[in-house]
Amino acid sequence: MGQAFPFSSIDTDLSGLKFPVTGCLVDTNFLIASTEELHPFYDDAKFLFEKLAEYKIPIFATVTTRAEFIDFRRKSIITEVLLDMLAPTSKWKISNEVRRILRAQKTWLDTQAAGDSVPILTDRRIKSCKEYFMPKDHSGHIGWIAICREYLQDQLLSAWDILVEQVGINYIDMRDGINSDLIPEKLDWTKMYKISEETCLASGDAMLINVLNSSKFSFIASADFDIAYSVLGDSCNKVVLVPDNLHYKKIKGLRF
Repeated sequence: MGQAFPFSSIDTDLSGLKFPVTGCLVDTNFLIASTEELHPFYDDAKFLFEKLAEYKIPIFATVTTRAEFIDFRRKSIITEVLLDMLAPTSKWKISNEVRRILRAQKTWLDTQAAGDSVPILTDRRIKSCKEYFMPKDHSGHIGWIAICREYLQDQLLSAWDILVEQVGINYIDMRDGINSDLIPEKLDWTKMYKISEETCLASGDAMLINVLNSSKFSFIASADFDIAYSVLGDSCNKVVLVPDNLHYKKIKGLRF
C-alpha cells in the first residue's frame, strides 16, 4: 500500500530518504494551485515548492500534466475575457443576448468561488457562450474568432514555458529510449486501464500513476483527492504529498 503525508511534514518525510533524491513528480492540480492565488491550496503549494527548492529536489511533469495545465490556462483566460465584457468600461460591443448569458455565467462563477472552488468556466459553459457570438465581427459586435485571436493566440504554450522557467520544471519525454534513467521499467500502457479500473480514476490521472509506479520517483506532489486515493490503494509503495487541509479532512481517515 502507498502512503499519504501532508505538505507540512516534508522535513520529516525527507529525512528518511537517501540523497540526492531522484526527483518529485507533480500533477496538474498541484501546478494550478501554485499559480492561482485564488486557489484554496495556493499557500500550501507555494510552501512545498520552496521546500523542494531548499532540498534541491528536481520537479518533473509528464506530457499529460503539460496538456492539462495548458488546457486550464485556455479556460482561465477565456473566463476572464468574457467576464470583463460585462464591465461598463469594456471596449467590446456585445448584444443583449450575449450580455444575458454572460451574466448567468458570472452568477455560477460567484457560487463556485464562494465554495472554495477556482472560479473558471467549464468547457460546456464556454461552448454555451460561444454559441451566442457570431464567428466574425458583425454590425459592430465582436466575433468569437477575433476574441480568440486577441487573447489566446500565442498564449497557451507560452504559459507553460513561463511556468517551467519560474519553478524549474523538468519535462519527462516518454518516447522510447528517452529518460530511461528515470523510468527504467518500460511503460506498459495497458496497466493504465487497470489503474483506472481499481478506483475509477480518470485516464489522464491513471497515466500519471502509471509513470510514478514505473519510475525511480519515491513520491508525487498532488492537490487532487483522486490521485491520493489511487496511490494509497496501490501496491507499489509510493508516497503522495497533499495539502494539509486535504490530508486531514479527506485522506487521513481512509483505510485500505
